[in-house]
Amino acid sequence: MGGELSLVITFVLYLITLLVIGYFAEKKFSHSYEDFVAGGKSFGAWVTAISSSASAESAWVMLGLSGIGYAKGISAYWAAVGCIIGYLINALLIMVPLNRKSMELGSLNLEDFIEDSTNDRSHILRIISAIIIVIFMTSYVVAQFTGSGKTISGMGMSSYKMGVIIGGIIIGLYVVMGGYASVSWTDLLQGLLMALVMLTLPIFAVIKAGGPSHIIHELSKIGLSSFTRNAQGAVIWGFIIMNLGIALGYPGMPHVVMRYITARDEKEVKRAAIISVIWGIVVFFGSCTLGIAGRVLLPNLKDAEHVLPAFTKSFLHPVIAGIVLAAITAAIMSTADSQLMYAATALIHDFYKKITKKTLDTRELVSITRLIIAGLTLLAMIFALSNIRQIYSYVLNFAWSAMGASFGPIILLALYYKDFNRWGALASLITGSVFTVVWSMLGLSERIIYVLVPAFFLSFLLGILFSIVTGGKEHV
Repeated sequence: MGGELSLVITFVLYLITLLVIGYFAEKKFSHSYEDFVAGGKSFGAWVTAISSSASAESAWVMLGLSGIGYAKGISAYWAAVGCIIGYLINALLIMVPLNRKSMELGSLNLEDFIEDSTNDRSHILRIISAIIIVIFMTSYVVAQFTGSGKTISGMGMSSYKMGVIIGGIIIGLYVVMGGYASVSWTDLLQGLLMALVMLTLPIFAVIKAGGPSHIIHELSKIGLSSFTRNAQGAVIWGFIIMNLGIALGYPGMPHVVMRYITARDEKEVKRAAIISVIWGIVVFFGSCTLGIAGRVLLPNLKDAEHVLPAFTKSFLHPVIAGIVLAAITAAIMSTADSQLMYAATALIHDFYKKITKKTLDTRELVSITRLIIAGLTLLAMIFALSNIRQIYSYVLNFAWSAMGASFGPIILLALYYKDFNRWGALASLITGSVFTVVWSMLGLSERIIYVLVPAFFLSFLLGILFSIVTGGKEHV
């Protein structure tokens, strides 16, 4: 009983800390609408790097990826490699050029950048972008609240439904309070906590499981000691391509690239690129390793995605367990808060402020944005309470793929293809989202190839093709 109380107290203190951050963000960044939705475009390298990384890595990196390690063994490392490649793509090709060009154009968010860079005066790109963002980000938040329920129930603290409710209420409160700055500051704290846990726990788990050689020996008994799961030929390549395909999603995550747009200057973005890659290496490989060691230590789990909370409950002191619970919740909150903030901003900024051109004072705009955040939070909680999904497959095959295939090619082409125009952007938006939904509904990711791979390249190629056949940028 004393142990459970210590765990609960530690966890509650963490949640209170988040609310305090939200309070101070509200005091500093709610005086203007631009401050509330973009933090005054004033963030340095650490906030940019860690908050963007933490917001990219949701419940799936703590629960889903460790679950893949538990279920697939050594071959799970391909997923970690794929994620790191995604971080390198952003660091080398996206972060600095996007910050520079968005500063030149005066873009406040990704939809501004798309419209401004293609000179689209019809607002059709903004409208379709906002629709895609609201639909898929809200569905992504549902997966995060599912992760909250799984974490709290997996550690025996409460039921799945109560876990969803607790996570939803806390996230909604501090996002409503402090807006984008609150999201960025809390994501910095949460990202550092995630890195700390995924640096220390895997080492402890490997030692607890008898060391690397004993783990490999035990995995070999159940066929999980191979990087290719003992597959042959085309099956090997299909498996590897699926996991490396995860990388294609990173350039197109609106809530992630938003951090590059709102960074203070290029110098801070360059530093942020290095920090984010290091963070990713620690977290991705740590999560896989923990799941793999957990398979040896806890071989009979019914749900592979419970390996982290189950390991924590079984082998750690209650106070440390409370910190780990906070870290798992951090992964969930750092993504959900960013997506709620961005989805709400898309509704008010794109559908109302930019298109209608109506003038409201700062207080009214901030109040409306807060109401939308609260409404989206409630909607996501209702969906999470009604249907438990497997976090890893749901996120990768639906929300991650749709946004990655819709926006990633547009950002790359807008930065590096001088004749890219609004018709090319429109083709990419429609292709990426529609192709993903149809491919996923037909179950072709499991039978042929992970949806993001064909969706991304088809979206990319059609973006170029439609720009060419419509005469390039000068004829738009």
